[in-house]
Amino acid sequence: MYRCQKCRDTGWEEVDGENGGYSFMRECSCGLLDRHKLKMQRKLKFAAIPKEFEDLTVDSFKIDCYSTPYYRELAQMAKMIAKQYVERFQEIKDTGKGLYFYSSVKGSGKTRLAVSVANDLIRKEMIQVKFATTLQILDQIKATYGEKKKIEEGSGGSELNLIQDIISVPVLVLDDIGVENVSSWVNERFYNILNGRMIEKRITFFTSNCSIEDLRLDERIVNRILKMALPIEFPAESIRTLYAEKENSDLLDRLIGK
Repeated sequence: MYRCQKCRDTGWEEVDGENGGYSFMRECSCGLLDRHKLKMQRKLKFAAIPKEFEDLTVDSFKIDCYSTPYYRELAQMAKMIAKQYVERFQEIKDTGKGLYFYSSVKGSGKTRLAVSVANDLIRKEMIQVKFATTLQILDQIKATYGEKKKIEEGSGGSELNLIQDIISVPVLVLDDIGVENVSSWVNERFYNILNGRMIEKRITFFTSNCSIEDLRLDERIVNRILKMALPIEFPAESIRTLYAEKENSDLLDRLIGK
């Protein structure tokens, strides 16, 4: 049974052409398509994808910007794996396995591809995604300590609630893991988050400037990341720098009237 018999819950209805002409499709008057768009907009807003990445997709990821055949081959492999991950998500999601994009060089494109996978999953699977850097998460946890008075008064949040929210989100993009100053406090928070996500088989995408084995975090955390994600190496080249140089050159040409 469909909620709308005209469009069969697709949001599109078929209309016969006038005078025996070709039939065509139009948005159904039931409003399902508008509600679908609104739902997607809410999911995109919740994801908190940085503005520079919000419209990017795996298909639009370019590999010709890398300078050597070897780097282009690495980037092509990463793109192919990301594309297959999105296409076969229904087969993969119950495993709880994500992807770990890493490169020794900042600006190599790993965050760009990780976010592209997230964007594609939101649009194709309507799944809830959250993007955050590790430093943002740690700052949010610290911010809850100032909420103690509010909690005692019956309002405000807590560290436990925040960590549970992070554990519960179906897909998490955890950007720049490995840049934080490691301490017992940091290790404990990351362990609680990642152990919880591993147990619940929540999917996590990581980006980092080092391989999983080279992370300076507690061994328990490293072992869990190895369990949770497939490592994908990125070229050791900053395409961000290349793009910045080209943008600066183009701007200079405009300013001096070329």
